[in-house]
Amino acid sequence: MRGLPPAPGLWGLAVTLALIGGTSGLAKLAMTLVPLPEAALPMVFLVAVLLASVAFGFWTGLFAAVTGFAALNYLFTEPLYSFHISRPQDVFALLVFLLVAGLAGLLAGRLHDRAEAARARAEALGVLSHLSSDLALATKPDEVLTVALHHLEALAAPALLVTPQTLGNLPATAVAAAERCLRRNQPQPAAAAGWPGEDYGFLPLTEGLALGHGRLSGREAPRRAQAIAALADQTRAALQRLDFADKAHAERLRAEAFATRSAVLTSLSHDLRTPLATILGAASALKELDASLPPEARSDLLTAIEEEAERLNRHVANLLQLSRLELGAAPRRDWVDLNDIAEAAATRARRAFAGAQIDLDLGPLPMIRTEGGLVEQALFNLIDNGLTHGASPVRISSGQNGTLWLRVSDGGPGLPPALRAWLAIPDMRPAPGQRGLGLAVAKGIAKHLGGSLTAEDGSLTLRLPEAI
Repeated sequence: MRGLPPAPGLWGLAVTLALIGGTSGLAKLAMTLVPLPEAALPMVFLVAVLLASVAFGFWTGLFAAVTGFAALNYLFTEPLYSFHISRPQDVFALLVFLLVAGLAGLLAGRLHDRAEAARARAEALGVLSHLSSDLALATKPDEVLTVALHHLEALAAPALLVTPQTLGNLPATAVAAAERCLRRNQPQPAAAAGWPGEDYGFLPLTEGLALGHGRLSGREAPRRAQAIAALADQTRAALQRLDFADKAHAERLRAEAFATRSAVLTSLSHDLRTPLATILGAASALKELDASLPPEARSDLLTAIEEEAERLNRHVANLLQLSRLELGAAPRRDWVDLNDIAEAAATRARRAFAGAQIDLDLGPLPMIRTEGGLVEQALFNLIDNGLTHGASPVRISSGQNGTLWLRVSDGGPGLPPALRAWLAIPDMRPAPGQRGLGLAVAKGIAKHLGGSLTAEDGSLTLRLPEAI
C-alpha cells in the first residue's frame, strides 16, 4: 500500500505564495493594458498551480490551488477585495476552477513525486553499483571500510564506523543504540525524521564492528534504508572474502612450509649421511691401521676427512641460511662492491674445489646497499652447481642494465626445463632431481634481497636492484 506524499516544505510554500502573488500582479497589470475575458483568468492561475505542483509535489500543488482560488475571489471577482461572491455564476466558476486546479495539481504532483522516487532509486542503485566496483578492488579490510563509509555518506550522512573503543567519540544520543548493535549483533534503525527516537541507525558488520548513519527523511527513506542494508551486506561479504583469502593464504604457506621441510629432510638424509660416512670410515682406518699405513695412504685419508668436513660445513651453512630465510629475517644491509664479493666467492670455491678453473670477467659496477654475506653465499652455491653439474671452466661475469647482475656460466648444457620452471616458483623447496640445497638457497637469497635468479643457456644469473 502506497503512503501519502511527504508534507510540503516551508520553502515550497513560500515560493508558491510568491508565484500566486506574482501571477495576480501580472494579471492586474495585463487587465489595465488589454481587457481580458473573465474565462482567461482561471487559466492563468491554473498555469501557476501546475508550475508549483511540478516543482514541489502534490501538497504544494493543492496549496497553490487553494491560494489561487482565494486570489481569484478576492482580486478579480465582484465585489472586488472581498471574499463575498454576489453572482451565482461566479460561485460555479470558482468551484470549477478549484476542482480543475486540484486535479491538475494532483496529477502534476504525482508526476513530480514519481520522478523524485525514480531519481532516488537511481541514486541508490548508482551508489551500490559503484560500491560493488570499489569493493572488488579493495585488498585490505581498512580499504573495504573506507569505501563503505564513502558510499554510505552519499545515502545517509553522517557515516560512522563504530567499535567498542570508539563509543566514547559518538554523540550522546547515539551511544545507547550503538552499544545494543555491538552487543546483540543486530541492526538498530534510526527514528524517522520529525519523530522522537534514535538520531542514528547502526548495522553490524562483524563482531565488534558496525556502520552508523544519520536519520533518513522523505518519502524515499524506506528505499534508502534498503540500500543501506544492501551496502552493509556487501561490505560484510567483502570483509569475509578478505578473511577467507587470508586464511587460505596462511594455509597455503603452511602447506608449502611442510612440503619444504619434507623435501629438505629428504635431501639432508643423503647429503649429510655421505660425508659423515666418509669421515667416520677414514677416521676408523687411521685409528686402527695408523702404524701400518704408508704416508701416502695416511695423507689421502686425512685429505678425504678435510674435504668431506668442508662439504659437510657447506651443507650445514646452506641449511642455516634456508632456516633464516624461512623465518623472514630482514637483511642486514651495508654498502658493498659486488665485484669484490664475486672475487671472494671465486677464491672460496678454488679452495673448496682443488684444481677447478674459475675465470672472472667483471665489468664496472656501482656500490650497492645489500647484505654481502648472503650475496657471496648465493654466488658460491651457483659456482658449486656449475662445477658439480656443468663442465669446467666456470666463468663469473658482472654488469648492469636496469639491475645489477652476477652471472655464473659453465660449459654444460644448462638447466633442464623442470629446473627452469622451478626457478619461477616462489617457495624454497629443493630443486627437483638435484641433491643438496645450494640452488634453493641461492633462489631464496635472491628473493630475500629483492632480486631474482634466472636461467639462460649454460648460465645462472643473480639480479639485484640498483637501489633499495
